[in-house]
Amino acid sequence: MELIATYFAAIQPHPLLVFGLMMLLGVAGGLISNRFQHVPTITAFMLLGFVAGPYGLGLITHKMLADSSVIIDIALGLILYKLGNMLHPEAMLRSKRLMLTSTLESLMSFVPVFLLVIALGYDKVVAAIIGAIAISSSPAILVHVAEEMHARGQVTSLSKSLVALNNLFSFLVFSAVLPFAMKTQTDTLSASFLVPAYRLFGATLVGIAVAWLAVRITKFFKKDDMHFRFTVVIGAIMVTIGLCTMLSTSALFAPLVLGIATRWFETSKHNLSRVGFGEGGDLFFIALFVMAGAKINPSILLASGIVPLLLVIVRTSGKAAGIFLAAPYARLDTNHAAAASLLLLPMAGMAIGLAATLSHLAPDVGMQISAIIFAMVAIFETVGPFAATHAFIMTGEAGQDIRAREEAQPQQQQQSQQQNKPKDGQKEPAKDGK
Repeated sequence: MELIATYFAAIQPHPLLVFGLMMLLGVAGGLISNRFQHVPTITAFMLLGFVAGPYGLGLITHKMLADSSVIIDIALGLILYKLGNMLHPEAMLRSKRLMLTSTLESLMSFVPVFLLVIALGYDKVVAAIIGAIAISSSPAILVHVAEEMHARGQVTSLSKSLVALNNLFSFLVFSAVLPFAMKTQTDTLSASFLVPAYRLFGATLVGIAVAWLAVRITKFFKKDDMHFRFTVVIGAIMVTIGLCTMLSTSALFAPLVLGIATRWFETSKHNLSRVGFGEGGDLFFIALFVMAGAKINPSILLASGIVPLLLVIVRTSGKAAGIFLAAPYARLDTNHAAAASLLLLPMAGMAIGLAATLSHLAPDVGMQISAIIFAMVAIFETVGPFAATHAFIMTGEAGQDIRAREEAQPQQQQQSQQQNKPKDGQKEPAKDGK
């Protein structure tokens, strides 16, 4: 096995080979998870990724992961776009229950973490950045586990909206604190505000512009052209990420804005927000989780000591407290509030992206928090899929999507028969050639 790893490192495999390897490992993980009840496929994906990764057998090297980072960008873009579709700006602002629940949940994620980090002896800027990152939840785990379990219902819908909003809030708070972290790299505080402002507003403009273009394209569609909507969505996401990378704006924030703006601009005639990714989307999701497992470094967990574990406990308690405080107003019973808290537990994509951004723009501060954030992500990525699976089971929403489709089929068949029924004065269609 060591010989194989050495060979892989020597020939420097092409990213397509890495992508294919991810797919095969993902399928193997899915087959393994199906042998055990209530074991999420995400867990198997990540486990096999870790075994094959640089901290395991070494079949997947650090360079291979770096060269294939575009796959992660696309996968996160797909997920953030779908979450953005959950938020229509006008409907979101009119929904007082959603905004109150999200505000309390985000606030209770930030404040306890901020206070704990200060109590541990860290600077206020470091504490604020860790608190901002702690607001975010993992959209990837929520979306994938929901689709895998065919979950549908109040808690599923609410949790997706809350994850979209807390990722939005996390990025905004992070952008507000970032200038203070960059102060050591620039001559003045005013100069340090320029880069975060540019990344924020630049990503917003890119997302809105690409959304407008995508919706305009669909306006030319006829009935037979509707199958092109999937291509338009994938193309829009890739264009958004490509422009953000080229213009050095946030490739994390723009796909979320793209999803929100698409929902805002579109009409019911050509509804891009309802385009499903199906089996094509699974390719990127599998690669995302396999690569996430490959990046888990056990030595970081050991080197970080007890700090990440304390932050995990405080963040988990804070999110649950925020949900339960808002539960009476949001009309959530105890069971549903507990399930929503579990669904918001995982932390991954946005957290890693913001930590990487900080390390690039403010290396001094980035070095202080990177190990802590990566250790927290490793813990949440491990327990998150199990928490999400249990949440859907305890609410009874697992399988509801299949039941809804089965109930809708007789109605669709009846409508089809009525449409095909000959009108007055028309003859029945000929049978057997007569």
